[in-house]
Amino acid sequence: MLDATKFEKKVLDGLKSCGIEAAAISEKSPLGIAVSGGADSISLLLSLASIFDSSFLRVITLDHGIRSEEESGGDVDFVRNLCGKLGIRLYIEKIEHGKIEGLAKKSSESVEGLARKLRYEAFESFIQNENLLALCLAHNQNDQCETLLMRFLQGSGCEGMGGIEYVRGKYIRPMLEISRSEIESYLSLKNQSWRTDATNSDTHYLRNRVRNILVPLLDENFPGWQKAVLLGGKKSRADENYFASEIESKKGSLVKSVSEGVEPKSALRGNSSLKIDRRAFYSLEPALQRRIFFDSLNQLGFGSRFPFRVFEKILTWKEEKTQKISFDKVLLSLDSDNLVIEILECEKSLENEGSYIESGFSFILKEAGDSFEIENLLVRAQKSPDSQSILLSVEKNDDGEKISFPVSLPLLVRSPLAGDEIQTSDGKSKLLSDIFTDWKIPKNQRDRILVLENLSSPSKNSLKALLAFHLAFKNWIVE
Repeated sequence: MLDATKFEKKVLDGLKSCGIEAAAISEKSPLGIAVSGGADSISLLLSLASIFDSSFLRVITLDHGIRSEEESGGDVDFVRNLCGKLGIRLYIEKIEHGKIEGLAKKSSESVEGLARKLRYEAFESFIQNENLLALCLAHNQNDQCETLLMRFLQGSGCEGMGGIEYVRGKYIRPMLEISRSEIESYLSLKNQSWRTDATNSDTHYLRNRVRNILVPLLDENFPGWQKAVLLGGKKSRADENYFASEIESKKGSLVKSVSEGVEPKSALRGNSSLKIDRRAFYSLEPALQRRIFFDSLNQLGFGSRFPFRVFEKILTWKEEKTQKISFDKVLLSLDSDNLVIEILECEKSLENEGSYIESGFSFILKEAGDSFEIENLLVRAQKSPDSQSILLSVEKNDDGEKISFPVSLPLLVRSPLAGDEIQTSDGKSKLLSDIFTDWKIPKNQRDRILVLENLSSPSKNSLKALLAFHLAFKNWIVE
């Protein structure tokens, strides 16, 4: 049976596994703890408070402004009262109520993803302001199992199947070897209550579906599955550590800043860019190609998900002379010497109405000759016969049906977003969602419609057209 002392020793051992020695923690170099009020973080707080002097610890708690003010405010008060009893300094970060949900409606990012982004921004400030040795996060063994299941279902490679990292910069997770049952037993021994987040039962979120539906099914039908999954994660981490060392040994000669040497003719001035040596890249094994490419995206600060199908398209360029494709704010181009990755500067921030962060698909046509294929369509920008204007041509590959009309470049071709409006013949605006309803377009078909947005003069009425002829519906083109 686990007693309180054994639990606290496991937490201390977890710190050591994360590279933190007890002797290094002090009042001038304190240890931070992220505390939500849930069982995991409360057990972490209590155990560390039993091990270290209270002056050696700092706590941060966040109100994300997603749940009711009564519930989330109650969590903050709970943490405040406990920190007061323990004599530990508390830092409270409150996000404006409804802000995250509002941002999510203007973008394709999930509420979970945006909450995480803002949470880590608060963590970074906390780490800097308090001069923390490290910030402890309370992920446990059950969280690790759930994460590994989620990443398997999402098609992750070794990079993701290693699971939650024990250490990432200043962030450490000393409880990854401790189970949820051990946590609750410890809190019972301490006669300590905790808060329960009502959204934990909301199966709208993937993690909750895994936790509340898949895990009970596995528990009932596959006893001991957790050990097997955790062992698989351990093997994947070992494999990925090897690949990481291989990337480091090759990356220096493969990947260069565009500013180093002669600027590739495919690069656009003013954008953040990296060039990858073409010949060396296409001679690598696919596993290294993928890691070099995605590592380069991360280096350029591209934080959104990049679809694997677009990466696979790049691999088919090996014998091509030149190629170009864009996705979201990433422009990829191939010339005789390099594969160039550029982060375009024309994207809009989340705060702007009409943010076009990728939702389904997103491509930018910047100059005559640019083209891309999606589903059974070939979309390309080309000069008019008299070379006086640019025409957009959209052709169905199966039967050759084609439409063509003048446009201005750069032009964004994307899937529809909530709140999109397009100009009507009388100069007013109409919601695309209302048009889809009028045309009786099924909801499961709407993400396949092409929306054309003029980037040269972004405004509320910057939509040039919506195209649905490939789905046997009409088109709407602003003259």
